[in-house]
Amino acid sequence: MISALGWLVNHMLELGFSKSLSEWIGTNLKRAGGEDTWAFNLEGAVQMFHSYRELSYWSLLEHPPKGLEISIVRAEKSDRWDADVITWLERLASPEGDGSAGKISVHVLPSSGHWVHVDNPKGLLEIMAPKLKSLVP
Repeated sequence: MISALGWLVNHMLELGFSKSLSEWIGTNLKRAGGEDTWAFNLEGAVQMFHSYRELSYWSLLEHPPKGLEISIVRAEKSDRWDADVITWLERLASPEGDGSAGKISVHVLPSSGHWVHVDNPKGLLEIMAPKLKSLVP
């Protein structure tokens, strides 16, 4: 008999998700009292999703305060970015300006879908490491 974890991973693979993502999602499935349950706070996940759908930070991207640096990582294979948004973000990230506003940068993470930290953790680290290193006094 296949375990719930095995079933979940297989089901996600059948739906077209990568093996690494399917296994990562499976790490959130825990056995408790003879039943399989989700280990994370489902209500919290629902609240975060609603927050994501309701809030907009476009004005922050258009007018970042002086001294603020915003780095956006765009997954190369993600279907979350339409062509207009990509063009707009690239325009915001252009080095033009008089220094009176903050800075926006856009990085494309190769070989990655929506779950950047799962699909290409090494590439994500390569993008993040220089900035993290600059924060160390």
